[in-house]
Amino acid sequence: MRYSLVLTGGRIIDPVNGADFIGDIGLDRERVAETGRNLDLSLAERVVEVEGMWVIPGVIDPHTHVSSWIGDYPGFRMMAREGVVTALDMAGPAENVFYNLRNHGSGMNIACLEAFTLGEGAENAGPGDGEIRDRLAAALRDGAFGVKLLGGHYPQTPETTGKVIRHAADMGVYVAFHAGTTSRGSNLEGMREALLLAEGRPLHLAHINSYCRGAVMDPLREVAEAVELLRRSPNVWSESYLNVFNGTSGKCREGRVMSQVTRVCCGKGGFSEDEKGLGEAILAGYCRVTMLRAGENVLVTGREGRDLWRSKDTDVTVSFPVNIPEVQLSLAAVKDGAGDFVVDALCTDGGGIPRNTMVRHGLAMAAMGALTPAELVRKLSVNAARMLGLRNKGSLAPGADGDITVLDPALGRARMGIARGGIIMVDGVAVGSGGSALTSAEGEARLRALGLPYGVVDSGDFLRNKERAS
Repeated sequence: MRYSLVLTGGRIIDPVNGADFIGDIGLDRERVAETGRNLDLSLAERVVEVEGMWVIPGVIDPHTHVSSWIGDYPGFRMMAREGVVTALDMAGPAENVFYNLRNHGSGMNIACLEAFTLGEGAENAGPGDGEIRDRLAAALRDGAFGVKLLGGHYPQTPETTGKVIRHAADMGVYVAFHAGTTSRGSNLEGMREALLLAEGRPLHLAHINSYCRGAVMDPLREVAEAVELLRRSPNVWSESYLNVFNGTSGKCREGRVMSQVTRVCCGKGGFSEDEKGLGEAILAGYCRVTMLRAGENVLVTGREGRDLWRSKDTDVTVSFPVNIPEVQLSLAAVKDGAGDFVVDALCTDGGGIPRNTMVRHGLAMAAMGALTPAELVRKLSVNAARMLGLRNKGSLAPGADGDITVLDPALGRARMGIARGGIIMVDGVAVGSGGSALTSAEGEARLRALGLPYGVVDSGDFLRNKERAS
């Protein structure tokens, strides 16, 4: 046997296969070939010493943004630097995500959900069953493997929202939901409603931390209820992120802030929920504006931020410090009576939004004993692979995809990222290019036309509830 690459001397942590030992892992091009304590290094084309490091299945971020609509192409480099190897874009449009991947990618694997919206001002349009099914099918043909309901920002009626979830389940289409409708906001009440609307059908409920910001009652009481709701919902996959900043739209029209989330954030900071109030929030330093600087997005505020927001005709991503640290930590660590995580995975909701911190903050939780190393790997990789139906990821078994992240527990950050056997990040520097798309069988023709490498995802794993999938 020959290895294209061997990582030697690291701590191999593979919870799926019960592995936790100091040893080596050898890759044969795009696949894991073998793990062991003393692989024959003379059979390797390349050997990398990783003594003192943790070698884990490639980190999967199940909630990111890398389209021109939100996040954009700098997100690929920003994710790679954090150690992410596979990511799910949660808004699309798919064609633009894949365009960015081909022309600006950092070598990672990317899947995409298409936003299911009715257009601004069309919240009560009430599409029929046929239109909903046609739009779900079109999303798959465009290369997405599902859709996302943006209820928190651009709410639709409960009836329409429930129809989309129902038809998606019937058609085998992955569906994610930023909770909120025309009757409930993006808060704990919206989360309650989301689970009722799902009626036991499969659902990916986005960023649980964002529904526990104290809008309904004390934030930690909200956490307790959110946890109990998820415990009673085996059909629901979920994630949360570890960063104080959210991300939302600064777009205004005729003095009105278009995103409901942005309006709520302005009010929470004591500013009026209109264009004037948003401008004042930026100037005061409460709201921050996303700016491209040296190839990556950063957050700026004050006069610089307000001038940028105005120069973009307000159509730019903004962020507010509204996520509560004790809420984030609680949701990241809480487990049920069987020892399984209630909130399945960590995410960033980042990409091009500057909050790609899940590896660093996850390692900090491990350093303080809130997560064991194996538990951290489950949160960073294993559970997200199950969530997305990625059968060959989340494991270091022979034959698994050659996706690996190397973590430095002493420095508290990722040191190397490997996607499909190729190194895409070294010491915080993104060195990969292009990448591979993940799509459904219906999207193969579109990906071939775009000239992108791709893999086909079977949504059947998502359609099983967690009790049977785990």
